[in-house]
Amino acid sequence: MLLPKLLICVSFIYGCDSYASRCSGECTLFRSCPEAIRFAANSEANNEKLKSSICGTELIEGKRLPKVCCSEFRVTDDRSGFFGDNPESAGEDSIESHANIKLLPTQCGQIDGDRIFGGVIANLWEFPWMVLISHRTRAAPGKDNLEFKCGGSIINSRYVMTAAHCVVNKKLAGVRVGEFDINSKEDCQGEYPKIYCERHIQDISIEESIPHQGYQRSPVDNDIALLRLKKPIDFSHKNVAPICLPVNRELRNVVLGGKSATVAGWGTTDTGYQSSVLRKVTIPILTADACRDIYNKNSASSDTTLKKICAGELKKDSCSGDSGGPLMLENEIEGKFRMIQYGVVSYGPKQCGSLFPGVYTDVTSYIEWILDTIKP
Repeated sequence: MLLPKLLICVSFIYGCDSYASRCSGECTLFRSCPEAIRFAANSEANNEKLKSSICGTELIEGKRLPKVCCSEFRVTDDRSGFFGDNPESAGEDSIESHANIKLLPTQCGQIDGDRIFGGVIANLWEFPWMVLISHRTRAAPGKDNLEFKCGGSIINSRYVMTAAHCVVNKKLAGVRVGEFDINSKEDCQGEYPKIYCERHIQDISIEESIPHQGYQRSPVDNDIALLRLKKPIDFSHKNVAPICLPVNRELRNVVLGGKSATVAGWGTTDTGYQSSVLRKVTIPILTADACRDIYNKNSASSDTTLKKICAGELKKDSCSGDSGGPLMLENEIEGKFRMIQYGVVSYGPKQCGSLFPGVYTDVTSYIEWILDTIKP
């Protein structure tokens, strides 16, 4: 492929029990490390570095594939988004002093201490900001069906954030908050005698749909929208709460490339069917350079202001039905770790979980737009 010399080297390594690198970070399949692929594609690539980065192998579909220390190829990400510098960076102080900053709750992104780690099914109360968006779809002449086609996130009691492609030219019926299993009226988890149940669901009508004024479908740009609800969400139940947004300067300037993030939703699973239960997946975030190399290498566009995040790896991705949902990372706010939304599920490869990562709208680039748009 890109690296005949590396593959020759790996073929020798297969025959022994030791590898050139004992990885201090995550040992990843070479084909799942875009930074390593990018390095290998460089005609001046240092083959010794490639050899020394090999940390193991993995048998997939009858073929033994090399694994590398992916962290050794990651470069500093300038947090500038998908293609270039963030023009809003000069106005950072104006965001923190924005008149509407008080409309975003300070009590947000609560991390559930009883959550389940390492599984694909979420905890009942792990992501209380998750939203299902209901669309009216034509079943027959004069008859509509209601279907949950997209996700979203609660940012305050009157606003849900989602992707613009989930609302533009769509017949929106409303939103549902507090859901876990779409097919069950009461959701329970645990084992006797510790069984936890939840049944407080809220279906709320939409007062106003507000896609970003710069949204375009092809090529996808400014894929973000807000939904203003007709009545406030009742936050008195444990299964509904807002997520935090990266409002302050420190959070907006976090280097995302190389970090792991969480995506949750009711989208298509690896079986090919849409899940009725809220599921989660942890995925790596690519650097802006790696993202650009994968998705923009053949583009004739000269636009350097698109603001997107690439994340995902082989067999781990958001998928159809997760659109509009949050890409989340834990970070510290005023001495407490909270869940913060950095991305909105936007688009990706037709085959979810392929080598190509998913693309997410970079929320940090739209904080000022969000503050300008929301109202009491």
